[in-house]
Amino acid sequence: MTNRSQGGNPSRGIRTRPRTQTPKAIKASNPKASPARIPLRTPHPRLVTLRPVITQRPNPMRRPKSAPGGFWAKTPIWKRARCAPAASNIITRNRIGNLMTARHQPLATLAAIILCLANPAGAQISAQLSTRHLARGEQAFLEITLPSRPPDAMPAIPNTPDVTIRATAPSAIPRQTSGHRIEYFYQYAVESYTVGRHTIPAIELIINGLKSRTEPIEFVVFTPDELQWHETTVAGRTLRYAAGFHILKDHPYEGEAIPTEIKIFVPKDFAITVEDWGIPEFQLDGVACWRLEPSSTKGQLNVLAHPYATLAYPSTLTPTRSGKVGIGPAKLRLTSTQLIVDGFLQRVTEETFLDIPKLEFETTPLPPGAPAGFDNAIGSFAVHANTSETEVHAGDAISVDLIVTGSGNLDTMRPPRLQQPKGWKIYEATATQRGDERRRLSGTVIFQQLIKPLDLQTAIPPFQLVYFDPILKRYHSVTTESIPLKILPSTAATTLPSGPPQAMPIPVERMSDILAVLRLPQTLIPAQPALPPWLGHAIGGLLAGCLIAKALWLRLAPRLRQKPRKTVELRALNELARSPADNDRLFLKLAGAFIERWLGGQPNPALLAILAERDAHCFLAEPPTARLGKRRREILKSLRKAITAILVLATTSLLAAPTATRAAEDGANQEVSANPALAAYDSAKYEDAIKLWLATGDYARLSPAILYNIGNACYRLGSPGYAALYYRRALARDPGHQESRQNLRFIERKCGALTVQRPDYQYALARLPLDLWRAGAWTGVWLCVLALLAFPATRNGAPIRIAAIGTLVLAPLLATLGVLGCNYYPNDAEFVPVANQAVIIADKIVVHADATRTSPEVIDAPPGSLCELVRLSGEWAYIAFASKTRGWIPAAALEKVLPLSNKPPAPPKIHKPSASERSA
Repeated sequence: MTNRSQGGNPSRGIRTRPRTQTPKAIKASNPKASPARIPLRTPHPRLVTLRPVITQRPNPMRRPKSAPGGFWAKTPIWKRARCAPAASNIITRNRIGNLMTARHQPLATLAAIILCLANPAGAQISAQLSTRHLARGEQAFLEITLPSRPPDAMPAIPNTPDVTIRATAPSAIPRQTSGHRIEYFYQYAVESYTVGRHTIPAIELIINGLKSRTEPIEFVVFTPDELQWHETTVAGRTLRYAAGFHILKDHPYEGEAIPTEIKIFVPKDFAITVEDWGIPEFQLDGVACWRLEPSSTKGQLNVLAHPYATLAYPSTLTPTRSGKVGIGPAKLRLTSTQLIVDGFLQRVTEETFLDIPKLEFETTPLPPGAPAGFDNAIGSFAVHANTSETEVHAGDAISVDLIVTGSGNLDTMRPPRLQQPKGWKIYEATATQRGDERRRLSGTVIFQQLIKPLDLQTAIPPFQLVYFDPILKRYHSVTTESIPLKILPSTAATTLPSGPPQAMPIPVERMSDILAVLRLPQTLIPAQPALPPWLGHAIGGLLAGCLIAKALWLRLAPRLRQKPRKTVELRALNELARSPADNDRLFLKLAGAFIERWLGGQPNPALLAILAERDAHCFLAEPPTARLGKRRREILKSLRKAITAILVLATTSLLAAPTATRAAEDGANQEVSANPALAAYDSAKYEDAIKLWLATGDYARLSPAILYNIGNACYRLGSPGYAALYYRRALARDPGHQESRQNLRFIERKCGALTVQRPDYQYALARLPLDLWRAGAWTGVWLCVLALLAFPATRNGAPIRIAAIGTLVLAPLLATLGVLGCNYYPNDAEFVPVANQAVIIADKIVVHADATRTSPEVIDAPPGSLCELVRLSGEWAYIAFASKTRGWIPAAALEKVLPLSNKPPAPPKIHKPSASERSA
């Protein structure tokens, strides 16, 4: 094993620039001297550090073999240094950098001072290997990244048995990140000829006297004989390549995040012509995998005396179930520039597709005996809690940042729990979304936890994280320290202002994530609703009929003969009314006999009170001496009301009894089937949760809440397009489903989806269900009808006429509000009928002018966009947006809101986008 961490090849001569000669003097003495070798005069030793110059290298003005000719001929030298391809020589870059320093010495000095002041030391460092699966003899690259100023000295690489590590540059190399920040990195070439597992120990760096260490890096070396070779055609020539999925652990645990990558081997002469290495499209079977992107550096390997370039697509993979799982197959598109002879020599762009076979492996469940507080954290973590709010007033909430660092399932883990939750109100924590860091196993995730003390507290209790360490195969727990807290009394009430209060601005939604799932027992729409939709109209019609009958009765009663039972009841009631006024005991006996004979089955409190009063006056040894007085009239009025209520109670019970029984049975059956899906969702097994929810029952009877929950699971899987699709399916079942509408509005705003633009008042109308607006309109209409019928059905001076007059004033207003609410309620069917609506489910889609990828581009279609499916043509779909824009997209990039049949649709298959839809 050979470690060369303090420089490049020992055979190369390295010298520092002398401080006694100027560039002009050197040029005069040697006119043929290369500009890169002209020494510089250092203005001050505190501002500029002498940089080594490599003497034995070709002229930097000469085009490297890996750089395209057009790029080198049309690009100035200062752009070559910044934009040179990754395969160009690193020493050539350094020489060009020396020339830039010579020409712009004052600007470089000022920039160095600013960077040193802006980037404090002590930031975290990271080490990343370009590939964790090396063929024997393959050269990979190790990068140590410092998001701050360079360290005090070159890092010393620890000895690694059977592994050769040498530096490719003598100092730290600066580069600009995507956030327009400057970071530094050291690059080392790594080789090994020993098959097996190897581990590069933690590397220690000292920055401003502070020590920082990287994570150990484990990798595997395999023999090239294990490669599976394939063939394809490029510009009429046969291309022999090898490609495959690789994982670092053969039998991971369920829920454990492990490094994975796609490794490809292509001829070196072909790799030089590749302009776009693409992003693979792959299938998942029981695993969750973040986006696979090509590594920034390529390796090299000689196979049977032929040079090959190697490239890895690293990421992380998490099994979502135990047993046999897999990833793949995958397809990778490479875009290269080829020279062909078609009458004359010309340069054309060729697309080459590489097939990558599926990788299957076994996963094991977590061992039993998990301690209390374990959710789903698997790996090795450390947790720290801090807050800036140590002095708060009573009733104020406190925001605590829970910082979890380590390696493991950082993207799916749940936040640490408060050890002593008593006396605290705990809100749901939100995690900061990681970007490209998801492709790394190690990192940091920050949970923002909001808590509020319910009584006097002196400290914020510790937070505890329980995790399973897959290396030690044991459960561990880490705890934060308690944070001192001082609670001040509430602020005194302010005095009332003399003038009118100032109008405050209307708050704007600040959603940073979707709403939580709905934990409702009902998962299916009842076969027959508990209250039929026609019941309200039936009651209104019944009351109207009663009023019409009463009006006819008043005019035809003298001509009609009363029924015998009615006659007997009225005769008995009249005899009771004519009983002697001075004989209260006789009156109460007759009233009790009337109730027991004609009204015995009614549990009316008023009737029971009359019977109790009869017993007190008539059957006690010493009856009360007080007279009834006005109580006689009240008893007679109660008896008349009881006779009238018999018919109404009987009719209502007959209508409600069967439907209520069915609703209770449906709720009892559905509550059991919803629990496994919710448990899978809570365990971050979103694919299993979707399958369980779809298997709950007939898809046509799935409730809007279940479709909403499926949309949430799709969003957690990283597919906002599928999430918007299921939110719209929930709104198709219930246009007033508030959670679906709010989450859909969040996704459309976050992704910039193309949809129907609506004024704010329509979203205000959507806060109430559409059925409620319809019910208000019909209620106003029926009240108007009943109020008008009340006049011919009653005599002059009746109290019901006064109520009818008030109803005639309010009922038209209620009906008008209901009609306006129904008319202006948000309805996407105004754009296109629901049967023709479709949603863009792919992440990156470009609308083309024709059904080919080479046709002109029209507009970008973000995920979640609503469109009209005009027609299908093979694998392409012709669509139209609400903005009147039309074009063609791949048919697989959209899905209709209403499925083609009532069968349960297949669980979403979330495909990652290809390399660049724009370059197609």
